Order: sequence, then structure tokens, then C-alpha cells
Amino acid sequence: MPTVRTTMRPDQEIEVDDAEYLDLQRQGLLVEEDATAEVPPATAAPTAPEAPPQPAAVAPKKPGTSKES
Repeated sequence: MPTVRTTMRPDQEIEVDDAEYLDLQRQGLLVEEDATAEVPPATAAPTAPEAPPQPAAVAPKKPGTSKES
């Protein structure tokens, strides 16, 4: 029985039978052992949040087009 780590619980090793292993592998839910060695530690500062979008400019009204008298 293979012992694997899943993307749902990468900190826990679980034993699965061959059919479960193939299912997890097919769905992309297995943690690759090589991938964990290449991941650098999370030391970078978080990125600043993106500025909210500015409202579109409203065109000024043309004189003489209002319905008010």
C-alpha cells in the first residue's frame, strides 16, 4: 500500500490502496515530493491591495437640452 500526501492535508501521510492512489493521481490531488523541496519559504512581504476602480467621468450637460422650463 502506497503512503501519500494529498493537497487537502499535505502535513499528513496516509496509506491508500492502488485504486485510491490512481484516483488521487488522476485528479491531481497528490503532493509531489520534488515540488515541496523546490518551494522557497514564505518570506516575501504581502503585495499591496489593488486600488479600487475610479468611477467614469460624467459628460457635462449641453445647455438647452433639459426639459425644465
